[in-house]
Amino acid sequence: MDEEVVFLGAIALISFAYCIVNIVSYLLYKDSSGKTQGVIISFKTISLPTEKMRNSKWATITYTVDGKRYTSKKRIQVPMTADVGSKVLVRYDTKQPERLYCFSVKRIAVSALVMIGSLIIIGLIFLS
Repeated sequence: MDEEVVFLGAIALISFAYCIVNIVSYLLYKDSSGKTQGVIISFKTISLPTEKMRNSKWATITYTVDGKRYTSKKRIQVPMTADVGSKVLVRYDTKQPERLYCFSVKRIAVSALVMIGSLIIIGLIFLS
């Protein structure tokens, strides 16, 4: 029982930290960011592309802001179903359009749910 509680506590703590970092990023940059459609020009996967579980896809994106075309310097995570030529929504700095932002409300919600779920399970372990 103690090992499970420590493990779930660590998951809750890591999820909480990740959630806070994303909330701070969101609050700091939401007013100075814009959204546009980008096109995937290349991607890499962590594991073999045929492996869908425990894998992620990271893409180089090209996008246009105010008539000027930019190519991302860093790869951003995209859905596993995305391929070269797929369109994705990107957030960029309105003062420096070549800079992309990676914060998202979905990440905040998912990390908060993981944290809450871990804490609920810890509570249930103590009640039993």
